[in-house]
Amino acid sequence: MKWLLISGGILVLLIIVVVVVGRLLPLKHSVTVSGRFQTGLDDLWKAIRDFNTYMEWRSSIRELNVIDELGWIEVDKRGHKITFGITEEHAGRKMVVKIMDKDLPFGGEWVYEVSEGNDAAALKITENGEIYNPVFRFVSWFFMDKTATLKRYMQDLQKHLTS
Repeated sequence: MKWLLISGGILVLLIIVVVVVGRLLPLKHSVTVSGRFQTGLDDLWKAIRDFNTYMEWRSSIRELNVIDELGWIEVDKRGHKITFGITEEHAGRKMVVKIMDKDLPFGGEWVYEVSEGNDAAALKITENGEIYNPVFRFVSWFFMDKTATLKRYMQDLQKHLTS
């Protein structure tokens, strides 16, 4: 019985520490990933802008439902639904995509910037994220790679453009 009480006390203390530390961590984060693609600027822009074709090449998506010309709902491989919308666009150069759901424990936007390189097109994606839940913030800060989703996107896009 004594060990059960001690174990329970340690567990409660651990949860309190996670929540307190999570609350102290920054709500917002920003990470950037860049890539070069052996393709024309127009082809690169078309690939990132045409969310109707994401199911063909993005490995993390199980289902995609188009809302209109500026919005869609993605269902990932684990069944999580997220609504996205294009909030800013400078055709062929820059696009800002935002999570439109208000009831998620996280939110944010992605800024896609396309440019010409010496012999290739370049893409820079900046994620400006927010993690509202302090437990998720703790886990994200200490146990996750904040660039993992962006890196997967770049790898999928590279495969798509070279196939």
